[in-house]
Order: sequence, then C-alpha cells, then structure tokens
Amino acid sequence: MFKSILFACVLLAVSSSFADTLPQKVIGHNVLHGGNPEYAASSRDTVFLIGPWGSGAQVNGQFQDPDGSPAWNGFTHYDLTQITESHWHISDYNAAELNSTPNNLAMYCGDETIPACEYPDVVGGYGNSWNEILQFNYTVPEAAEPCTVTISGVFSHNTEPGYDYTFFGFETSSGKITVAQIDGIGVAIPFSHSLLFEPQDYFGSNHDQIRFEINMISDSGWSDVDCNYFGNGACQFDDLRIQCSNGNFDHTSDFQDGPGDWEIVFPPGVGDFTDLWQGLGDIDPCHVNTSVQVAFIDDGTRVPGAGPSYCINWCYGPGGYIVNTTGGAANANIPHPHLLNVLESPVLNWPGNSYNGADLQFDIYRHEDLSDDAPGIFYNWAVRSAVDPADLGSASWRNRTFVYYGGPDYVRGGDVVSDLIVPGVQYAQVQVECLEVGWIWGWVGDDGYPAPYFDNFRFVAFTYEGPSLATREIDLAQDNFSENLDEIVMTGDLSIYNVRFDAAFSKAYAGEGHNIPGDSITCNVASVRTGGMLVENRISYALQRNPLFDSARDGYPDVGTFDGIFQSGDKFYYDLPDSGFLFPGDVVHYFFEAADEVNHADRQWATVPADTAGFFNFSDPTAYDTAFQVHALPSILDAAGSYPAILFWNDFGNRGGENEWYGALNNLGLRMGIDYDAYFTNGPSSGIGNGLGGRAVYEQVKKYTDLLYTCGDLGVNTISNGDFNNDPGRDIHLMGDWFAQGEGRDAFFCGDELATDLNQAGALTSAFLIDQMNLVLRSNKIQPLINNQTTPMVLPTAGNSVFYTTPGWIAYGGCFAINTFDAVEAGDGAERLARFTNPSGAEDYIYSAATLNAVNDDRIITMPYDFMYIYTDINNPGPNGLATRVNVLREILFFFEINDGYWPTSVPGADKFFAKNYPNPFNPSTRLEFHLPRAEHLTVKVFNVRGELVKTLVDEDREAGTDHIIWDGTNEGGHRVSSGMYFYETRTGADVLVGKMVMVK
Repeated sequence: MFKSILFACVLLAVSSSFADTLPQKVIGHNVLHGGNPEYAASSRDTVFLIGPWGSGAQVNGQFQDPDGSPAWNGFTHYDLTQITESHWHISDYNAAELNSTPNNLAMYCGDETIPACEYPDVVGGYGNSWNEILQFNYTVPEAAEPCTVTISGVFSHNTEPGYDYTFFGFETSSGKITVAQIDGIGVAIPFSHSLLFEPQDYFGSNHDQIRFEINMISDSGWSDVDCNYFGNGACQFDDLRIQCSNGNFDHTSDFQDGPGDWEIVFPPGVGDFTDLWQGLGDIDPCHVNTSVQVAFIDDGTRVPGAGPSYCINWCYGPGGYIVNTTGGAANANIPHPHLLNVLESPVLNWPGNSYNGADLQFDIYRHEDLSDDAPGIFYNWAVRSAVDPADLGSASWRNRTFVYYGGPDYVRGGDVVSDLIVPGVQYAQVQVECLEVGWIWGWVGDDGYPAPYFDNFRFVAFTYEGPSLATREIDLAQDNFSENLDEIVMTGDLSIYNVRFDAAFSKAYAGEGHNIPGDSITCNVASVRTGGMLVENRISYALQRNPLFDSARDGYPDVGTFDGIFQSGDKFYYDLPDSGFLFPGDVVHYFFEAADEVNHADRQWATVPADTAGFFNFSDPTAYDTAFQVHALPSILDAAGSYPAILFWNDFGNRGGENEWYGALNNLGLRMGIDYDAYFTNGPSSGIGNGLGGRAVYEQVKKYTDLLYTCGDLGVNTISNGDFNNDPGRDIHLMGDWFAQGEGRDAFFCGDELATDLNQAGALTSAFLIDQMNLVLRSNKIQPLINNQTTPMVLPTAGNSVFYTTPGWIAYGGCFAINTFDAVEAGDGAERLARFTNPSGAEDYIYSAATLNAVNDDRIITMPYDFMYIYTDINNPGPNGLATRVNVLREILFFFEINDGYWPTSVPGADKFFAKNYPNPFNPSTRLEFHLPRAEHLTVKVFNVRGELVKTLVDEDREAGTDHIIWDGTNEGGHRVSSGMYFYETRTGADVLVGKMVMVK
C-alpha cells in the first residue's frame, strides 16, 4: 500500500495554534464507487480523451512532443488568486433587517441568485473560495498629528462557523491590524471599532493615509453553492460611519445612492508559477521520473516581483528552489494570499451518448508531511462538462470537495468521475491545482518543497452499467455504543440500551471539542445514461442479532430495505432505525442499490459496494466489505452485562492492515464479539472526531481491560483525532480517563508516526506520550539514524519481559512506498523490549523497537511501526510455523494474561507439545506455560542445579490446549528458595521438555 494513502481534507479556517486546529471536516480519501467502474475494460468500450502518444487520444497528457521535448499540448495554466469580479454590491436583499427605512438598501457580499438547496435553505447565499475586499480611504490634513479613527455601523452575517470569516481591519505603515473576525450567524449587529494612529502609522507615498477594510474570505468547500451550508449571504452592512479626529471628519454611508466613498478592491494575486520542467529531483526511493513534468517551483524568473523561494531542509529541487510559500507577487498584502495555481486541459469532445462513464488519472509526486514547520502544500483535481459548447465556460468545476497531501512519493492520483459528468455530455475539461492551505490548520512554516509535480494524464470515457453511485467513508455509518450503557443487567426495560445507526460525519464545528454525529448516511446517486431516470433507490441491510435483546426489538426483520430520501443535486439520505433495531452485540451489513431506466425500459441496477459477496456472511469479519459493517458495542455476553475483555481499535479504518490484524486474531483462536470487540474509525485521516473518544465515554468502555490499537501510517489525527470524552465540559483524553481508574489496564499501541502525532497534537496527547507510554521522541524518521535502513531487523532484548520464543522480525518500510517510523527511546523506568539491529545484524542503536511501561498497575506496550509491517525473517522464522506477526501478538496477549486456553491449531506444525516460562530472570514468581496437542497426563516439576526436586507444580490429567501454572519461588514446604538457577521439567507420556530459569533477589 502507499504511504499515507492520499489523505484528503476540506478546507477549514485559521485557528490560533496547532493543538486547536484539528481538521474538523477533512474527509478520508476512500471514495467508494458502485456498479462496475471497470466495466469498459476492452478497447472497443473505452475511448481515450487524454492519454499517451499512440493511444489515439485527442490530447497528449505527457507534456512532451513525440521527440520528448517539452510541450504543453494544449494545456493552459493561470493564477486563481487574481480575482476579476467582486461579490460586493448594493442590494435590498434582507436589507430591511438592518434599517427600517422603506425600500432600504445595504452593502451586500453575496449572490441573490444561488438556488435554495432544501428546507430551510432560502434562495441566495455565498460561494466557495471568495476573497472579497471593501475599503474606505481617508487622507488626514495634518500628517504630523495623530488621529483617532472610529468605524461603526450595523451588519448581518451568515457564514460557516470556524471556517469562513469576515475580517475588520485598519492598514498602517507596518501592515494590517485586524480588530475583529466574524463567523457564524448574526442579524442586525451594531458594532464600533477605534484605533489611534500616530504620525508614523500613516501609510501611502505622503505618509498621510488611513484605510479601513472589510474582507470576507471563504474556503473551498461548504457553502450555499455546494449545499453543504445553508445561508443567505456572507454579510450585509448598513449605516457605516467613519469618524476621524484629525480633520474632524464624520461621514455616514447609508448606501441608498450607491457605494459612496467605499471602494470595491480586487486583492493582488500570488502569481502563476506553473511551468514545464525536465529531470526534476525527488526523494522517492522506489520510483523516478526523468521526463517532462508540470511543477510550480519559484526560481525567481516565473513571476515578476516574486521569489525566488529557497529550500530549508528539502533541497532536491532545481537550484534548491521550492514552491512559493510567502504570497508571491502579493506578499505586501497582509495576511497575504496563498498559492493557488491551476493547470487546465483543452476542451475535449465527448465520443458519444453510449459513453456515460469517465475516469481521470495522473501521476503525482507529492511531498507534504505536515510537520510543525511545513507550509501545507496540497493538490486537487476537478472536471466540468456540458451538453452545449456555449455552456462549458460557465459550468461548475466539480470534485470531491477535498484536497490531497502525503509523500514524499510518486502515486497515481485521480478518481472515477462518472457521477460528476452531466448526462448527455458533449464537451468536457479537466484541471488540477497546486494550493497552499496549511495555514487553515495552523501549518504556517516555510520549510517547503519543490513538489507537487504532475505528469502522464489519462482521461477516458467508457460505457457504464446502471446508475452511478459514489459515497465517502465519512458519509457511511460508524461503529457505535449504547448511549445508556453503564451497568447493564438484563432485567427491566432493555429497549433503553439501543444503539443508534449514525453517520461517521460530525456536525460539530471547529473548536466545539466534541462530536455531534450526523443521523443519516448519504450517497450520491445519478443516472449517467442519456435520457436515464432513477426509478429505485434504497439501502439494504442484513442483521446479526444478539438474542439477549430480542424482547426489546420492534419487530424489524433481519433482512430488509429502506428507501433513500432525496436531499439535493444527486445526494440522497439513508437511515436505519435508531431505536428498537440495533442493540449491543449486534452486527449489521448494508449496501446501497439503485436502478435507472431509459424511456421507461432497459432497467439497469448498480450497488455500492459493487461487490456484495459476503453480505449474509457473519462468520468472519473480513467476509464482507468492512466499510459497510456496523458493530453495535459492546457485545453483551450474558444477563450480568459482561462483555469481552479486549477491544481492538482500528484507528486506521478501512485503509489497509485489518486483514493482518484479523488474521493474527483468528490464528490465535480469538473470536470477534465473543473474545474481543472491534471499533473502526471511519475516514481516519479526516479529523472529523469519530475516533473512539468521539463515540464513547469512559462508562461505555470501562469493562474492556485490554486494548489493541493501530493507526497504521497516519501521522496526524490518531488518538488526538477528537478522542476526548464526548462531554464538552470534561477536558480529559478518553485514553487518559481509561487508564486513570487504577484497575490494571493493559494496552498495545502501534503506528508508524503515532508518537510524532501525540507529541505535536496538544498538551493532553503530549502528556499521554510521556506519562503513559513513557517514550522520548527523537525524530519522526528513524531511517537516517539507523544507517538508512528501510527494512531493519528487530531483535528482542535479552531477558526482556515479553518476547521469549519469537526470535526476531523485520519492521518493513520498503518499496512500493517507504514507511517512515518514529525514532523513540524508552523513558526512565520503561523497559526496552526490542531494538533495531545494524545492517550486520548487531544491536548497536539506542532506539527502542518495542517498549513496555508499567505505571499504576497499568501495562502499555508500544511499537514505533504498525503491526501490519511486522514481517517474518525467512532465515529465522520462529518455532511453530506461525507468521512472526502472530507470535508477536500471541506473546503480548500472554503477557497481558488475557488469552488462557487459546492456541492456533490451523497452522501446520503449530500444534505440538510446548513449554516456556517468563519472566526470566524473575522475582518473586514466574509463569510456566505449556501446550498439549491432545489430552494427556502432565507433570510440571522444578529442580535445583544438583538435580534435586524442589517442587511438583502439576501431576494430573489435562485436556488438550494451552495453560499455565505460577511458581511462586517456594519449595514443597512453602518456604522461599534461595537465588540461583533452577530447571523446570514438563513431561507427558511421550515427551519431556526442560528449561532453565533464574531467581534473583
């Protein structure tokens, strides 16, 4: 899998610090398509619109001519920050709210023509990526004298809270001073702001100018245009009064006769840095591209008055130049605009009505790791289409409303875009963007990169079966807990323990500090066939019931459907009952299905997921698409309300790795819903707050005594991703709350950059890293510190407390994409369980490859790489035929003392007589573990170095399976034995095993 699989995020608004700027609407890359997107695999069903030489495409997407020389091949490019049209204007739209004057007019920043979406939305509103400036300028008569300036008036505002703002500010000789930033909703709000200008504060060529500015800025998603926010315009102002003491100036604008002295200003653009480059350097060790590529590098020659922009740490660009991060030609405008360059294809002629599907792909070299000093350079793509060529220029660019980052690596970008193409399409275009948006989340550093680079565009039309269905993981249902769960006893009204069927998406705005789940899940459904019409659209489900709650159910069948409900455009709502349907221990599978017809005939069906095999199979958690499963938690097992001791928290979602976890758990004989529960974070890279802490409080998870946690290769939005208690009045991390109970908790945490994220995500998570995990983070990239090894060998530390039979393993970080692991050391009092070896296999590094920290009866094991990247060393595979990954988990579980009686029997060679002890050395007791492949008489005895019997621990018939006995260091008389070496003998009818152990005092 690719490192940091195309993270994606909707643009947010500026906040004060990184700890406070967890992206609240970032959405996971996984867009899930229905039907069969690869239906037109044969050449007769697929037409290249953009492609390589020799493909017959209308446009070559390689940025070179047939001889390999650089060529735009009809692509154009421009700077999108240079605005040429304003949305400020005089209007009576809602102006009566501001002033009782008949037929009142006001200064309005909005668009009265934007159609209403759904109730309660109204006609009118504002759009995405607006940067609208309104200014008032005044020249003081006495430049050597100070001046007190006061601006007052009344205004209304309605913008998405936490993301879209209206700024009030004054301009001085040293820059702009913002006196207020407004978001959310307000009606007829009076305001007044004053500022004292000293003579040295005046600006302008004569140093006698004062300027007041109103600046409305929206991000690139979630406005009235895309129907993700319902408003009536960004802002409206009336009766704006300017008073200046220098010159006794006093002027009021009521806007009845126009804008008066207020001036609509177009902000300066950053500049267009788009250009063709050949032989660009990169730091992807797995892939290379020496051909012509499109890049946005600022070498000082592309944009007059801008740059050059020099590297700090990432100096592999030409001449050490990088993408501009300082506002380019507009760097005097404070806060400066941020880079937004667009590459656009020529107009493409659609091949015919039978081609109703579309697929956009391109090579992208990306490099944005969102470190503390990163600028946040992202990329995006979009398509637009029309039936009439005259309409194409005004058609909306359509995308998934998110941007992508990751790397450093080459990946294949794009998506199936059938649902974004208008039915009956005759003309189309595609575009990609390079944009700086890290400032939205607080990444405002200048340690930038020469990336991104674009190359090898491919845009094809193909024949599509049935309607187009597309959804995102955050729009699907999230694993959830019973809201009323505390101490369940199976008496009384069991209906109160129902579990809601809610969306992963959170309706909470940035800064609210808790999760507000969306009730309904959504899917975009459209008939893409010419003349097609949707005729059926529904959600189908299959339910596996926990029979303990059957008496509380409302009689819904185990298999059924509910119709989709139209929202707007091609988006539909779906829901399953929130009461009387799901209860703790239930599992539900579901899918969306829709049918369209042309001329009331030729009905075609499509589903998402496209492959519904395993829909009725609940025997294995991987039998059906994990994105379309919901676990109602916890899995209540009996009338006493007990549930499994183990919770497996997949904070990597459906991005990969679940098969490795489930395979290991299955090999150890552990069963979901009986021996362990599973919680998946949907869209984990999104930061929408649906981690475990977004859906549960301590009372709902307190009976889980053991936690298995994975965040894969995520470097942001791990445990810090909203995993605080849902009660906004309690500022405590859920994990901290779980460990703070003093009840002996055990946890295994793993992830490539988990320590890095906890370190940078705020005070609570940093404290968790230091106090609970007891780790010292040295770097988020260990490879340079261990001789640039990407697949280092890991060896258990001699005499460690956990790994006794696993000889070692490989922490795999190699190609197809490099995984970067954290470099951590065990803190004071923590135990380094394993360490990385050098290329010769010797242990000579200080960094910990596995760490144990025991604090307040809690035991935490951490690994600075993910569980799925534990690979077996074929030269030293271990004792029992199991994958080393399985043995690692097995020994961790044994150390946690939670898997008595489990042992893998399905692996050849694994089911054999076995014995070991740990800890070793020990004081005062040790655990002697044994496995019998069949029922037999067993003896376990302890001898001293002279061969004298010290104590008989077991002498009886035993059933097949794994068990253990504790030797407490006493002899047959119950007296403590002295320090020294002892032997344990484990004997059955045919086999004898002898091992050494040392007691130390």
